[in-house]
Amino acid sequence: MENNYPYEQLGFFYLGREMDFNGTSQEILPFLYKSRDLTTHAAIIGMTGSGKTGLGISLIEEAIMDNIPSIIIDPKGDMGNLLLSFPDLSGESLQPWIDPAEAAKKGKTIEQYADDQARTWKAGLQRWEQGTGRIAAMRRKTSFTIYTPGSSAGIPVSVLGNFGAPPVDVLSDGDTLNGLVNSLVTGLLSLVDIKAESGKSREYVLMSSIFLHSWRKGEDLDMETLIGNIVNPPFKKVGVFGLNTFYPQPDRMDLAMKLNLIIASPSFGSWMQGEPLNIQSILYDENGKPNTAIFSIAHLSESERMFFVTILLNRIIDWMRRQQGTSSLKALLYMDEIFGYFPPTANPPSKRPMLLLLKQARAYGIGVVLATQNPVDLDYKGLSNIGSWFVGRLQTTQDQDRVVDGIAGSSGGKLDKKTLRKLLSDMKGRQFLLRSAHLDEPLLFETRWVMSYLKGPISLPDIEKLMEERKSSTQAEVIVDQTATTTGTDTASIQDNPPLIADTVKQRYYLHPVEKDEFVFEPWLAARANVRFYNAKKNIDEITHVALRIYLDETFVEPRWQDAEEISITENDLTPSPPDNSSYYPLTPAFTKNTTLNQFSRSFTDYLYQNKRLELFRAEDCNLESRPGESQADFTVRLADSLREKKDEEVVRLEDQYRRLQLGIEKKIETALSKVEKEKADVVAKTTDTILSFGTAIMGAIFGRKSISVSTISRASTGIKNAGRLAREKGQVKQAEENVLKLQQELEAISGELEEKAGRIAQKYDIENYEVTTLSLKPRRSDIFDVDICLLWEMVS
Repeated sequence: MENNYPYEQLGFFYLGREMDFNGTSQEILPFLYKSRDLTTHAAIIGMTGSGKTGLGISLIEEAIMDNIPSIIIDPKGDMGNLLLSFPDLSGESLQPWIDPAEAAKKGKTIEQYADDQARTWKAGLQRWEQGTGRIAAMRRKTSFTIYTPGSSAGIPVSVLGNFGAPPVDVLSDGDTLNGLVNSLVTGLLSLVDIKAESGKSREYVLMSSIFLHSWRKGEDLDMETLIGNIVNPPFKKVGVFGLNTFYPQPDRMDLAMKLNLIIASPSFGSWMQGEPLNIQSILYDENGKPNTAIFSIAHLSESERMFFVTILLNRIIDWMRRQQGTSSLKALLYMDEIFGYFPPTANPPSKRPMLLLLKQARAYGIGVVLATQNPVDLDYKGLSNIGSWFVGRLQTTQDQDRVVDGIAGSSGGKLDKKTLRKLLSDMKGRQFLLRSAHLDEPLLFETRWVMSYLKGPISLPDIEKLMEERKSSTQAEVIVDQTATTTGTDTASIQDNPPLIADTVKQRYYLHPVEKDEFVFEPWLAARANVRFYNAKKNIDEITHVALRIYLDETFVEPRWQDAEEISITENDLTPSPPDNSSYYPLTPAFTKNTTLNQFSRSFTDYLYQNKRLELFRAEDCNLESRPGESQADFTVRLADSLREKKDEEVVRLEDQYRRLQLGIEKKIETALSKVEKEKADVVAKTTDTILSFGTAIMGAIFGRKSISVSTISRASTGIKNAGRLAREKGQVKQAEENVLKLQQELEAISGELEEKAGRIAQKYDIENYEVTTLSLKPRRSDIFDVDICLLWEMVS
């Protein structure tokens, strides 16, 4: 096992150490936060200097250690510090990230200051029971990428290249679909300074209608197609009015020209190129390994940031709706500084998809974490959908008012509003008050030392340096949608009349959804069939639809199906006859002499029988099998999710198993402590190092803190450590000492059992223990059916 920490094996995030409400750190009990609690989302709230960035980075570091991928939206540039995690933690590693001005202010050279910082970071990690080995483990578990939309400093992403049609379940959900369209259209219009409210402007209604029309037909859109459809929409009426009455063509042209400036401007070229905004490949690499993706947007204008965040949130929703439901944490979405994107009164384009995520993401195991300086920045409906509030120092009355009622009400009378206001005002940096739906009462803690070096905001030159190796090894490709083109045919040979061919040859015509006065068609041989894969023993019965085409150029003699390209055109997309004003590329004589396509049908069937296979991946020990068309990487991700969910379920069973035993230990703790405290009189106890450490912290995290509270654990640990000293100082405590020592043995035994069982559970569900095998099924000839061959004339765009 790579991990040496039982809390990592059981899905707990080590975020710091608990404190009492006097602000005293209890140097005994680590604060462990259940990862699955993040599926009800979290907000990190605190003024500048409260330590929000450190807590956020700690959460993401712990997600990495638990093999959970993250998408991080970074409007300020702070989250790029995650890449400054160095297993050797040497001064040499830190030198490139030292601010010369800061070193000079300390009267030191860069080298000297880097060495000092390295020593400081090592010491800080040691104080929090972490070592450089944990940093090395974190680096092995994930790949860090900083994406820079609209810039080539980091890894560029293609944002305006394609607006893919959402899945069928989203199309059938009216509220979700309308929310996606609303956010996308208002985001696009914001780029050209058009503030269009839902249903209240012609621009909004027209563009929404275009998206809905195309998506319901299963068609993707890109910027060029969208602009073309604005000029010539694929429908004649909007509501009860004719198109030109509702939105005259000159006005539509004006809107199209404004949107065209986006793709015509050199500054927007980078929005069209780069890696596709594919959430699955952003979260996981080609082997199914979890990634940590940071979208740095500090360099963008306000309208560009809003547009990108809106698009990204919509893509996440689209991806989310394709996932299986789970109660375990599957992925993390973190947004630093939410100000302006999720306000309580205004309705920016980003608000609806964010609210949708907060309402629905829990069912899919996606945790949303939002950070802000001011609680008034958050929509109150959204705040009510957030289960954990991490509240740091707040000094203004307005900010305190937003959280005081909720925290005081959940404290069971421990914290009145006056005490709570003073606590929020007086908190030091790195101290947070947690109000959680999963805890019986609020909890105060100090955040741990982060593994990543915090240099401050990461600039574009910094990002370029951090991503230099990644960009040199894999160059980002320009993503351009290309339609089929002719293969060298001379346009001078285009004919006004269709080539002569036997009436027995089936011909179909495919027109692209654009208005034209004249139509030019090029010839393809198109074939489709259904292929059934059946295996009764393994309960497999799948039907796959295959559709291929081959261009009929002058070299065509016989079809080479292995070189054919896949198509998504269906019979409903085709017409049996061409429109008026059509012209045609010529057909090769080798094809026109055919009076039937039967021989091509037979060769197509033979090709499918000999080559078509259903490749399935199986994890036999887990009784899990891939879906048809699912890649090995995607299956590996699904396997890991399944194992994590089973591990979480076993932790719940562990809780039930130890519940009664835990209550007995609690009673013994209280009895023994009361005797020690009675006998020790005025002997002052000293704060001691942890004895129960993570074993006891795991008990608290599993069982909750209503029964085993921080103060009880603290008193037990202090009493145990001081029992020998007290015995020497006061002879009357001999019996109390024996009781406490006995209690110590019981607690240590319970902690040891928990750690041992944690190791067993983690080992049992470690994905490395599950072999993935490949099952290849071939069809029977009788299971290749509905074979259809035709001469396909496709319109040249």
